[in-house]
Amino acid sequence: MWSIRRYPVLWLLPALVPVVAFIAYPVAYAFWTSLHQVMLLFPGEPFVGFDNYSRVLSSSYFKTAFLNSALFMLFAAPLVVILGVAVALFLQRRFAGSTLVRSVVLLPWVLPGAISAVLWIWVFHPSFGIINGLLQWIGAISAPIQWLNTPALAFVCVLVAHVWTQIPFAVVLTMAALAAINSETLEAATIDCRSAWKRFWYVIFPEIKAMVVVLLVYNALVAFTTYDLVYAMTGGGPGTATTLLAFQIWRESFAMYDFGAGSALAFVMVAVAAALIVAITRLLPSDLFEERP
Repeated sequence: MWSIRRYPVLWLLPALVPVVAFIAYPVAYAFWTSLHQVMLLFPGEPFVGFDNYSRVLSSSYFKTAFLNSALFMLFAAPLVVILGVAVALFLQRRFAGSTLVRSVVLLPWVLPGAISAVLWIWVFHPSFGIINGLLQWIGAISAPIQWLNTPALAFVCVLVAHVWTQIPFAVVLTMAALAAINSETLEAATIDCRSAWKRFWYVIFPEIKAMVVVLLVYNALVAFTTYDLVYAMTGGGPGTATTLLAFQIWRESFAMYDFGAGSALAFVMVAVAAALIVAITRLLPSDLFEERP
């Protein structure tokens, strides 16, 4: 007779059923799709094994998308963490209007990616954009800059927009870590060390180091798998300048209607992300998350 006392795992069923229904089944079906030729333009779904994987990995667009994603991650993750820590340190101070400033700083976090993309499109618009208008007003440029139509500049624009949307989360977690620091330690550091930089590096940073590393890993994965800003701002262009792996998955699946190749590319990206997590985890000091005396 099945009973909760004899099989306590039954308590987990209400949580496991939605997980299996909404996560496990779609992932299993995507893997099945990656092993078949699933194209809307051709009838049937013949089994092709790992041909989709070999076709994706040997394609020229995969190398371009992978390099773009890696470059995007290498720039975005450190920028988000550095700026997030800096803003958190500033917001820890008490000043007039600090509550309002904190609310404004958190605003990009609650905005959907599509809305954030629209805002930044207007910022970088060649004719009506704020940046071009400001630069022309101060006389720095004589003609509008085509921010989103120039490959190198388009990549930077998407990078700026991504960093802007991710900073609030880094600020919130960093402020939580700062709040956990002993106030007496901070007061003693203020008295003994007049240099703000030395006070941060030798007193504050060791206390929040674990949180900084967690944020760095998290933002590296978010940057590597970002999609919505690229889709809404540039559509992967101009050319392939902002084509990242996540956007290429959408292009394979819903623009070229090759769901087999799109699913294979998705699993390749997951494998790369998992390898990235393992590599970063092994590089971390073994005593990083140990409690400080």
